Amino acid sequence: MFMTKTQLERPELNNQHHDTIRITPLGGLGEIGKNMTVYEVNDDAIIVDAGFKFPEYDMQGIDYVIPNLDYLDQIKDKLRGIIITHSHMDHIGALGYVLERVRVPIYASKFALGIIEDVIPGRMKPYETVAIQAGDRIKIGRIDVEFIRVTHSVPESMAIAIRTSEGIIVHTGDYKIDQTPVDDKPIDLQKFSALGREGILLLLSDSTNAEESGFAGSERDLRSTFDGIVHEAKGRIIFSTFSSNIHRIQQIMDAVAPQGRKVLVDGRSIVSSVKVARKVKILEMPENMFVQQDEMASIPKDKMLIVTTGTQGEPMSGLSRLARGEHDFVKITKGDTVVLSADPIPGNEEMVARTVDNLFRRGANVFYRREDKVHVSGHGAQGDLKLMLSLTRPKFFVPIHGEYRHLVWNKRLAESIGMPPSRVFILENGQTFAVDREHLTTLKRVPAEGLLIDGLALGLPDSPILTDRARLAKDGILVAVVSVDRMTGKTLAGPEIATKGVVTDDDAMLTDLAREMKSFMTTHRSKEAGTAPDLQLDLRRFLTKYIYDKTRRRPIVIPVILER
Repeated sequence: MFMTKTQLERPELNNQHHDTIRITPLGGLGEIGKNMTVYEVNDDAIIVDAGFKFPEYDMQGIDYVIPNLDYLDQIKDKLRGIIITHSHMDHIGALGYVLERVRVPIYASKFALGIIEDVIPGRMKPYETVAIQAGDRIKIGRIDVEFIRVTHSVPESMAIAIRTSEGIIVHTGDYKIDQTPVDDKPIDLQKFSALGREGILLLLSDSTNAEESGFAGSERDLRSTFDGIVHEAKGRIIFSTFSSNIHRIQQIMDAVAPQGRKVLVDGRSIVSSVKVARKVKILEMPENMFVQQDEMASIPKDKMLIVTTGTQGEPMSGLSRLARGEHDFVKITKGDTVVLSADPIPGNEEMVARTVDNLFRRGANVFYRREDKVHVSGHGAQGDLKLMLSLTRPKFFVPIHGEYRHLVWNKRLAESIGMPPSRVFILENGQTFAVDREHLTTLKRVPAEGLLIDGLALGLPDSPILTDRARLAKDGILVAVVSVDRMTGKTLAGPEIATKGVVTDDDAMLTDLAREMKSFMTTHRSKEAGTAPDLQLDLRRFLTKYIYDKTRRRPIVIPVILER
């Protein structure tokens, strides 16, 4: 259900008592992704964001990683709501899993709620929603929350301010300081400055680009680049960006409109984003500019723009399938222009490079380098971050949203503008802390190792399944099947040996191994070693040693004994 703005209660700050404040980051510290923080004020608690992150290179077969949610079980009676700062998947991708633990309202912008609709599985619906916008100040339970407009690479992004008896806590979410955004709704620096004058107890601020000097740059700066690319393009233009980057999609569409190009939006996530953006009037284009798949054949290539996903080299994305020549209805041909309007997320560089290589192989002209100026970050650089710190003047500062080095750089920025080092804290996921007017104190840690999502299954990073997958990837598997007489232990048939990733099926070593295994079986029977489980254990040891002696590899060895 939606709550209208007129229903939102505007609370007043109560300074007659001392609030007990506990904050627990469950994700987003020391990593890029799975952002999630729990705020507890007395007997009420809220969750800010619930995202996932992409798996690391050694997580074979894992789809994505979400925060550990065990702590929610401990405080479920206190939880009053989930606040979403913006609609990127590293902030909303774990919402369905959170709702399986706690059923509380989701507070987000209209655009974010539209995107969330596609993220939460049908089995979790219906769920309660409250549409909010920048400038709203509401109570969630008894927690006083104000929403502040920030600029980022997705519409309707917001920071939050939590008012307590101890002072104001500001959580920036993702932001940069863009004073000339595409939608003419700049970051509300006046509000941050006013909060700073009122007295900010604690600032938790985005650290993603804390290594980068200067300012992040305006989204509007890209328009001239897109105009130049469109003017030079002689054939089809294929434009790839994050599906939620509606302002960037708006700019490329505006650039091609004077040429009379038609637009095909390709890919489930980007189709959904465009649909939601048009519904809430964030994206404005005439209906007759869009075409469907079956209309493309009648449109000249120099009159087509295809907007698709795949800037991170995701194997099943539209751009990756185009690069491999496996797209259902579009083939890259010489003369096509491809624009990758995004930077690779750390860990995705190899997949992106492979996609770019394949596009070049197919004859496309590809714009993807920093020098091509087809992307500006949605995260503030050092100038943005220092200005935020100067405006807010917090008593305590906790850098969030970044790998460890980013947190360190953000700490250095705070110190460079005069914050005492003793008031800047680099924390880790799971590190609960308390804050009051005088102190920030770390408390007992809670479980915070990421949960691995493999299809519909959940697992921990030390799961035996992942260990086996790593061994399979490195050393392969060997299966040996032998049939024996239940009474005498005599070999009746076999052994039959099959391997994957160890040696080829026609390798002479397999013949030698079968002979040695048969000899081992005879020796084992003559010694009357015992039951089939004993034989299986001894046989595994024999096979493991034999393969290691011959290959210096340790495959997974599975002996199968059939008793008759």
